[in-house]
Amino acid sequence: MNIMNKVGKYLKKKREGADLSLREASKLASVSHTHIMEIEDGKKSPTFDKVMQMLRAYHADIQEFMRDTGFLTQNVEPAHAGANRKIPVVSWVMAGKWTEASDAFQPGDAEEWIETDTQGTHVFALRVKGDSMEPEFNEGDIIIVNPNSRAASGDYVIAKNGENEATFKQYKKFDNAKVLHPLNPKYPDIVLKKDLGYRIVGVVMEKKKRYK
Repeated sequence: MNIMNKVGKYLKKKREGADLSLREASKLASVSHTHIMEIEDGKKSPTFDKVMQMLRAYHADIQEFMRDTGFLTQNVEPAHAGANRKIPVVSWVMAGKWTEASDAFQPGDAEEWIETDTQGTHVFALRVKGDSMEPEFNEGDIIIVNPNSRAASGDYVIAKNGENEATFKQYKKFDNAKVLHPLNPKYPDIVLKKDLGYRIVGVVMEKKKRYK
């Protein structure tokens, strides 16, 4: 079996293991569903950045992928993986109003712009408020949020309630419950119930610490 067939079979297995349709995977990975299908069938050679986007969307282990497939960057089409780009630092009010992955923040919505190598469409940043996520996150830290990434238990997420108020917490799944957990023990967990109208806006991918 050649390298592209191995890559395609691995990615298909991980997508199906994550219980994602082609269109769902397309939205999370920011790769067209037809291109994903062609990669899975071994008909197309994916760029390195597209492979990484799919692995992140499926919560697949990159080291396992490389070990099982023999995938190396020279096996695929060249790409500018990891290149920095500017994304908006938006207000918490704007984060609460954000609705779908097809939305995009406009230049006037941003308080400032910062650079990141986090991949994905409509990635944005927020400046941490309050102390509910101390000691890992302090007020003033900047967090990078990917609205295309699917939240898994243990991820740090931005969620909003039925009144479009955004909050930053750790997402946890238990047997019969889903919880938004503050790291600071002086704050209570928020049990996600349907009547509260909570929805996850995006997954926190990176932290940039501010010293001044």
